[in-house]
Amino acid sequence: MARMTGATWRPIPVNYTGGGQTSVRGVVVHIMAGTLAGTDSWFRNSAAQASSHFGTGRSGALYQWVDTKDRAWAQADGNRSWLSVENEGKGGDALTDAQLDRNAQVLAWAHEVYGVPLQVASGPSGSGLGWHGMGGSAWGGHTSCPGPKIVAQLPEIVKRAKALVGGSGTAPQGGSSSTPVTPSVSRAKVTINGLTYGYGAKGDHVTTVGRALVKNGCSAYVKGPGPTWSDADTRSYQKWQTKCGYSGADADGVPGEVSLKKLLGKLPSKPAAKPSKPKVSLKNVIAAARRDPGLRQGGTTHAADVKVVEAALKAEKLLSAAYASDGSFGSITVAAYAKWQRSKAGGSYTGSAADGIPGSDSLKRLGARHGFTVVA
Repeated sequence: MARMTGATWRPIPVNYTGGGQTSVRGVVVHIMAGTLAGTDSWFRNSAAQASSHFGTGRSGALYQWVDTKDRAWAQADGNRSWLSVENEGKGGDALTDAQLDRNAQVLAWAHEVYGVPLQVASGPSGSGLGWHGMGGSAWGGHTSCPGPKIVAQLPEIVKRAKALVGGSGTAPQGGSSSTPVTPSVSRAKVTINGLTYGYGAKGDHVTTVGRALVKNGCSAYVKGPGPTWSDADTRSYQKWQTKCGYSGADADGVPGEVSLKKLLGKLPSKPAAKPSKPKVSLKNVIAAARRDPGLRQGGTTHAADVKVVEAALKAEKLLSAAYASDGSFGSITVAAYAKWQRSKAGGSYTGSAADGIPGSDSLKRLGARHGFTVVA
C-alpha cells in the first residue's frame, strides 16, 4: 500500500484495477478539462471508466484517489507502469504556481518511494516525468493532453522536485520498480513561533537553519541549503540533534524548540504582517469638502476619510497642525487642498479644476505619496 503523505485521501470505489500496478516508470501529467470537484464526482461514477492516482486544484489542493499499488485508468496502455496526475483546468491552460508545486511533490514522492528519476521522460519507454500525449494512440490518442503550455512547464516541475529531495534526482541502482522504498527520514512537520519546519516547509527561515547547520559541521547537503526543506535538511538536522546528545526518536531530524534555539541562538518568529493601507472614499471627501465649510467650526461629515487627507496635506506642509486632525474638511482644508491641486505633484491644475474639491487624479497622487488607497 502506498499513499502519499500530504495528499488528501479520496478513495474511489470503482474505475481502477486492484493490485494492478506492475511497475512505476514515472508520473504522467494530464489536464482535466474540468474542475477538481467535478472530476472527483466523475471518477465515482462507474460510467466514467476513468480515474487517476492523483489530482490537483488550481489553488493548490492535492487529492489521491487510487493507491499506487493499484492501477488507475488514465492513459490506456500506460496504466500498468505509470502513475497519473490530473490537473484542474482546460486545454490551453498553463499550470498555476501552486499546481507546479503539487506536481513536483508527487514526482519527488515517486522518486523517494519508487526510485523514479527526476527528469523529463523521453517517451513511453523512458522514465521520469511524462505527459499524456507522449503515448500517442497506444495511450488513448489524446495527443493534445495536457497541452503545449503545460508540456513546456515539465522542466520546472522537475527542478522543483529536485529542490524538494535535495539531490541530483537520479534513480537508485536498478531503476524504478513497483515495490515502495521506505523513506529513511521523517516527513513530519512542526510549527515553532508561527514558522513551519520539516519536509516541504518553505521560507527564508529554512535557509537560515540550513546555513547554521553547515556552519556547525552538520551538513548532509549535496547542494544548497535553500528555502525549501528537503530530506537533506532533515538529515543535516539529525546530525545536529546527535551532536547535541539526542538519540532515537529525539534525533529524527525534525526541529524542537530547545535544539533550534541552541542552533540559532534564539527562536525566530513569523514577521508581523504589514499594516494594510488606509482607504479613502473619493465620494466621501467630495461630500465633506462641499458640506463641512458651511457647518459650525469643526463640524464633520466623513471624519475618518478626511483625517487621512488632512495628515497628507500636513506632511506636504500645506495644512497647519492645528487643523490636521479634526476630520473637518472646512474652508482652511479646502484652501490647502487647492494648493495641492495647483502644485506640480498634485497635477498642476488651474482655474476651476483647482477649487479645493478633491478630484480622482489629485487624490490618487496624494495617496501615492502618503500611503493611502483611493476608492470610489
